[in-house]
Amino acid sequence: MTVKSDLLPVFDAPATDRVWLVAAHGGAGCTTIYRSAPGLYADAGRALPACATPTGAAMVLCAMGTSRGLESLRALLSEWSSGQYGPTRLLGVAVTTPVRRVPRALHRSRLLVCSAAPASWRLPWIAGLELDGLPERYPHAYARLAQDLEKLRVEGQGVRR
Repeated sequence: MTVKSDLLPVFDAPATDRVWLVAAHGGAGCTTIYRSAPGLYADAGRALPACATPTGAAMVLCAMGTSRGLESLRALLSEWSSGQYGPTRLLGVAVTTPVRRVPRALHRSRLLVCSAAPASWRLPWIAGLELDGLPERYPHAYARLAQDLEKLRVEGQGVRR
């Protein structure tokens, strides 16, 4: 079965034991997540990895927790649930909080969209990130994400549709 998407380009991904970070939209936070544990992740940008191995590529869909970001994530999860991603294993979704205090409507939207994924991680807003680039120290949620993904990756888990 081939990997196809109406929303993202598909590229031939090399066989790797890393987890691919796939951005649902520009500014989804993939680079920040990647820099938190570069030995664990591979950054696919705004493209879908297609790996010729029997187990397929393991990926996490990333989005910013804005209405535009959540809508992009919802559309990609819809493609995944319809089986378009072939052997690619979706380990879960990572949603980065866009502001210190998230409006209630966005919080509810995040919960609703993420309920369609096999797992989800909420990554907190990082003060000064928009000015300073990358943080000196990452919040604990990034280490928890890496630990969870390492476990899922080693166990060969993830969901194919």
